Amino acid sequence: MEEEVINPIEKKESQLGIQDYLSIGYVFLLILGVLHQTIYYNFLGVNIFEYSSILDVLISPVSVIAGDLKLLIGIIICVVLAIGYAKVLPKYYTWLSKKKKYQSGKKKARLDKALNTFKTGSKQLVFVMISLYIIGAFIGFGVGRGGKIKQKIENGDIKITHQITFSDGESQKITMLGKNSLNVIYVKEGQKEVLVSPIEGNIKTIKKIAD
Repeated sequence: MEEEVINPIEKKESQLGIQDYLSIGYVFLLILGVLHQTIYYNFLGVNIFEYSSILDVLISPVSVIAGDLKLLIGIIICVVLAIGYAKVLPKYYTWLSKKKKYQSGKKKARLDKALNTFKTGSKQLVFVMISLYIIGAFIGFGVGRGGKIKQKIENGDIKITHQITFSDGESQKITMLGKNSLNVIYVKEGQKEVLVSPIEGNIKTIKKIAD
């Protein structure tokens, strides 16, 4: 009896597992977290990565999302819109292909090609749309937040949010602009200069002032 020889080329390519998707997703969010912080702190004249540890960089996506409820809501809305857009787009092209002026010639060929792409790569389309919308959310919120804070500082229209007490007993009321495991970024009450103070061995307490 002859044995069937299986050509390795004919074997199906292995699909990505959930662990692979999680890894890719984390790297994607890591890049966006770093990009968001870079944009935001550049508006304040601070190179945040000179004052950050490796751990701060690695958890930047979590700290960015957790630190801004509006961003979290924006990302959720972006994901919903991206999924909706990816679902509606093929239906729109299908509807368009039924129009007489699109039923022949180059327009029909382009529509047929687009519809075929949607059928064979619907999952990829959803992922691409979600990615684009999330990128837009991270960059947009970074620019909007940074620009708004910068303008408020220049106009002297910032709200005091915290009181920090240093190791020598001195206390100051501040507007906290950001914080990581190593430093606090803030503006003193009545001033416009953005300051960065190390936490370890320098700051004793950081107290949030009630609204």
